[in-house]
Amino acid sequence: MSNDPYTPPSAPVRDRQPEAPGSTWKAVTFGVLSDIVGTFLAGIVLFALLGSMLVSQGASPEELDRALMESDAYMLLAGVTGLGFTVLGGYVAARVANQREYYHALLTGVVVLVFGELMIGVSGQEYPLAYRVIGDLLAVPAALLGGHLRKTAKLKG
Repeated sequence: MSNDPYTPPSAPVRDRQPEAPGSTWKAVTFGVLSDIVGTFLAGIVLFALLGSMLVSQGASPEELDRALMESDAYMLLAGVTGLGFTVLGGYVAARVANQREYYHALLTGVVVLVFGELMIGVSGQEYPLAYRVIGDLLAVPAALLGGHLRKTAKLKG
């Protein structure tokens, strides 16, 4: 081994092979799961933190759910957190697919939107209409942002 920094390496150097494209179903499944699981876990953390603050201020545990649903701070934090995980879901779908990033992010956003509306319908809980409309309007663009972030990261190398 020479000490000359300008001497090329003696071992053969080859470029990495491009990664093979992944399955659409696998990509969308992982993207949706990333969004749902992340949103669910973050929701638990938010509920615990803000709920404990409300209980320490004198709210009874029985009225905690109603108080949080009426809290603009909780609804805003939950919405922003949920959209953040939708961005992550779009990114994961685009990353797993490794092709047509926007398409896979779009599919993830649509599935998440439909799943979210179904869960709201099944839960029987009253969500403020304004928050639902805003969340519905931003779900697909958030997933597309995740796909865009993956595409730009992929192009940068």
